[in-house]
Amino acid sequence: MSVTLDLTQEEIAQLRDITKEPNDAQAVALAAREILRRSRLQELKLASGREDFVNNWRQSEAAELGPPLPIG
Repeated sequence: MSVTLDLTQEEIAQLRDITKEPNDAQAVALAAREILRRSRLQELKLASGREDFVNNWRQSEAAELGPPLPIG
């Protein structure tokens, strides 16, 4: 996929320095992927604590460890 970007030479050089990529396109692609990764991590952090915890682990464990089901 091709994308046209309007970045200065200084910005591209900074991206190359930060990403340690010698190629302009690879540096921009890596930087974009890193932004996406960080965004997903931020979403996970924000979701932390939003789910209600049901303290039924004892019942779940008892059901799992209960008597075996009859065969046949």
